Amino acid sequence: MESEASIAPPVVAVVVVHDPGVWFDETVASMAAQDYPNLRLVFLITGAEDEVVVARVSDTISRHAGDAFVTLFEGNPGYGPAANEVQRLVEGDSGFFLLCHDDVALDRDAVTRLVEELYRSNAGIVGPKLVEWDRPASLQHVGLSLDRFGEIDPIVEADEVDQEQHDAVQDVFVVPSACLLVRADLFRTIGGFDAAVDYHGDDVDLCWRAHFSGARVLVVPAARVRHRERLEERRPDLNHRVLRAHHRMRSVATLTGLSRLPLRSVEMVALTLAEMVVGVFTGRFPEAWASMRALVGLIPRTPWLLARRRAVAKLRTIPEPELLDLQVRGSSRLSSYLRTRDTMTYVGADSTVRRWRATSTAPTLAWLAVIAAVVIGSRTFISRGVPAIGEFLPFPESPGALMEQFRSGWNPDGLGATSPNPTGWAAISLLSVGTLFHMGLAHTVAVIGLVLAGILGAARVGTVFPSTRARLASFVVYGAVPLVSGMLAQGRWTGLVAYAAVPWFVHLLRRAAGIGTADPRLVVLDLVDGLARLTWRDRVRYFAYLGLVAALAAAFAPVVALLLGAVGVVLAVATLLAGGSWRTSLWLSAGTLVAMILAVGLNLPWSTTWTWDTLTLARTGGPEGRGLVDIATFGLSDQPLAVLAIALYVSLLGALVLGRAWRLTWAVRAAMLVVAFGSLAVLADRGTLSMRLPDVSVLLVPVALGLALGAAAVMAAFDLDVRGGGFGWRQPAGVLANVAVVVGVIPGLVAVGDGAWSTPDRSTPSLLGSQLPDETTDGDYRVLFLGDPRLLPVPAQELTEGVGYAVVDDDPLDVRDRWVAPDTDADNRLRLVLDLLADGDTLRAGQLMAPLGIRYIVVPRTDDSESTSEDPLPVPGGLLESLEDQLDLALTFSPPSAEVFENRSAMPTGAQLTGETAEASGAENINGLVGADLTQAEPVFVGADATEITSDDLTTGVMHLATSFDERWELRGGSGPTLDPRNGFGVTNAWDVAGDAVGERPATLRYATDTSRSVLLLVVAGLWLATLLATSRARNPLRRRRHVSEDATLIALGSDGDNVALDELLAHETHGGWIDDVLDERGDETVDQRDGRTF
Repeated sequence: MESEASIAPPVVAVVVVHDPGVWFDETVASMAAQDYPNLRLVFLITGAEDEVVVARVSDTISRHAGDAFVTLFEGNPGYGPAANEVQRLVEGDSGFFLLCHDDVALDRDAVTRLVEELYRSNAGIVGPKLVEWDRPASLQHVGLSLDRFGEIDPIVEADEVDQEQHDAVQDVFVVPSACLLVRADLFRTIGGFDAAVDYHGDDVDLCWRAHFSGARVLVVPAARVRHRERLEERRPDLNHRVLRAHHRMRSVATLTGLSRLPLRSVEMVALTLAEMVVGVFTGRFPEAWASMRALVGLIPRTPWLLARRRAVAKLRTIPEPELLDLQVRGSSRLSSYLRTRDTMTYVGADSTVRRWRATSTAPTLAWLAVIAAVVIGSRTFISRGVPAIGEFLPFPESPGALMEQFRSGWNPDGLGATSPNPTGWAAISLLSVGTLFHMGLAHTVAVIGLVLAGILGAARVGTVFPSTRARLASFVVYGAVPLVSGMLAQGRWTGLVAYAAVPWFVHLLRRAAGIGTADPRLVVLDLVDGLARLTWRDRVRYFAYLGLVAALAAAFAPVVALLLGAVGVVLAVATLLAGGSWRTSLWLSAGTLVAMILAVGLNLPWSTTWTWDTLTLARTGGPEGRGLVDIATFGLSDQPLAVLAIALYVSLLGALVLGRAWRLTWAVRAAMLVVAFGSLAVLADRGTLSMRLPDVSVLLVPVALGLALGAAAVMAAFDLDVRGGGFGWRQPAGVLANVAVVVGVIPGLVAVGDGAWSTPDRSTPSLLGSQLPDETTDGDYRVLFLGDPRLLPVPAQELTEGVGYAVVDDDPLDVRDRWVAPDTDADNRLRLVLDLLADGDTLRAGQLMAPLGIRYIVVPRTDDSESTSEDPLPVPGGLLESLEDQLDLALTFSPPSAEVFENRSAMPTGAQLTGETAEASGAENINGLVGADLTQAEPVFVGADATEITSDDLTTGVMHLATSFDERWELRGGSGPTLDPRNGFGVTNAWDVAGDAVGERPATLRYATDTSRSVLLLVVAGLWLATLLATSRARNPLRRRRHVSEDATLIALGSDGDNVALDELLAHETHGGWIDDVLDERGDETVDQRDGRTF
């Protein structure tokens, strides 16, 4: 009579083990306790280089399953590739493989039930009912459904109680790889798991191939297995979201039938784009972005995908339509967005938990409302383009030329100089890629995008609060404060950059410090902050993100980097004041310091030119004088009902009074932001401090965020600290604070109706553009703006208190002019002339300015923003009178917004000097210009630019270039030689052109970029790339995956149904049972499972 073991078909259970926890005892014990008579156990231990872990795991195995085989791996190839080793370790096809994770515990009859059903239903793969490890009454998975886009659709609801409602055997598309039984011959035929899928999606790919090879996949609920399913906790170093998306896309690309692949590809693109849109509204944009990355990532992998398709095509035995019938129709991903629950990670006093929570459509509706409000309020910007007001100067027409200008090392702003160019030029050029190089569209997207980016950042900061109402308040209030409409109305680009950057900086800073969403169930605990434990890798990632935010903000407005640093310091101090941990405060400070260092480093070499004066120079003309109420209500312009924003301070006060625990902590942080930066804004408005402060709009951004956080904190306090308590003063106070939030957002709603954010109909650049000549036979020229710095269309150099100047060329103003021009010797000459003008010491200021190419002098009166015809700012006293007294300056025309003078003694920017004028160019100071004849100057090299070679005909004399002297400008005569430059008029470029330098060919003028600049830019580009890589969770794709030796076959599945151990050395029988000594990769040691010792 045959033994029970010989009748039962052989089963080899393969458990992939990687540094398990205490639960592993139960896993091994459940395997050893199986009632199936013909079962052999194989444990594949990864990370064999850690001898301590190997010894601990081996000891656990020997105590519970002394007859098990153990195989060691160096490194961690992932579950699928490790499990594939069973094909080599076990010979024969007459049996089954039971493939398991190391965090499962099988019921005693699980294997028996699986084998019985596999025979009964003639299936290829079967899987058990998976239940929660700690709550076996809660279902985890009873098989899985799959749509045609590779997205998993769970059959059971989260935390669904097991009431035997899913206990029928049924066909499913996927059974989880946590525990599945597969026929050995089928596993070999289809090639096992995809070796390129280490985690996430390995079961989908395996079961999909099993289906189109004709095998059935079943779930057998009679077999029950407990499963921990906490891979993300065990492997925090992996980017699980990206891995899931990447492997999903790859499975669809390689396993979809050829006839349906073209349409499926189009559907995948459309679905991913739709997912990104929906993800923005539902707070799941990171998942959508991971899908987009995975989709784009298929393109460079096309050769591999084609090879993979050819390999799996040989397995296809059933038509594609039959396979589609097994898949879910529609999109499981988009359907999941409409479900009423999602998961949320909460941080407790000493633990982190992930819990299901009810979702609401309120965030989606709120986001739709916010985006609609911004779009409606910006409808004129969208239809006609952003008006050129304030700092909203248009982008240049050619992004390529802008990039070349950035690389050249010559800064044409002002009087020109060899100087590192702003990193923002390169950023704008790269931004145009997203708008297909349409620079007008890029300008509109940039302005409106900064507003939306800031609101989205506030929403991310709001995720620190667990309640939906608090999260809504954080971004609705931030988007509705009158500050937004005021900055748009006055064209305050620097303020908008700060508006976009500050909330993201705060969000990333709190993540870097480990401040997470506190567990709302721990209301009774005085939890100051929900602090999560971060790995060094995660902390480095957040530090890198902080640096990128600070560096990008500084690229457009360096003063914002200073603002971010101050915000970090205030948050660190506020944490201590709220009773928070000194470690948290230290991490906040450290994150801020790293961000500042990266902001400087990533903006090299331009950051070497930053000084306090240049950082705070733009659009500051002394005290604003608005008053405390206007500052407190963000009244940058005449905004209707702006005074209602004062109600937001009531909600902040309510948060301080009503909040407890972490709600109070965030209320204190919000209050510190409001008090610290509100005070600085008042001081800047009054001009109290002797030092120059950033623009008021910049200083008010942290105030706006503080009020938004205060509104969120009071909402959270009302939900957790007020509601449900006994009636008293806290209830009416809480209601009043909530009402104050609603009242405070009314000004933002009212501002939407204008459609153009109350921007003026005309601006100084547009008016002058229509008045000043575009082309002139007199050659290139420059324009000197002189007057109140608040009215100048570009950043001004300070001349005296309340008077500034700026020099621009004759091209239309564009965004390059909004950065501070370098200060040169030529600027010193110009300031000297203007001082003489102010003091009344000259009547020929035009003659003294002539070598600098200044043809027009403009004194702005109004700009319909800072200064209107009804309430104009006064022209600095005596300025117009001094200009009118000059003998060579003539008032040519006077539009209502400005006074324009023409310099009758002006010389072209590029000029051929002859006669007495050529002799005068040798003068080293302005004394040599007095009485000199400057009329013998003819325009040459019109339109000369540092990024290209310009040619023109020259005669003997002097070639004059009205830029600050620089030897990198090279003039090559028509006969070939390169002429030596010299100082012209003491500060400009001049070349003496002798007769032998004049040839038949035209002369050429070029700027020679220093090679060292190109090298430095490459180094800085490498720094950007390194920082970007630091933000990712990418692993080294070249890492080695080591396996056991190729000839280490352990078990043979005999045709007679027996499991046969092949090697006496690998498995031998002793009086104590099976003691399996397994060769590791070194080949000279074995591991004795009885005590884990090597010998």
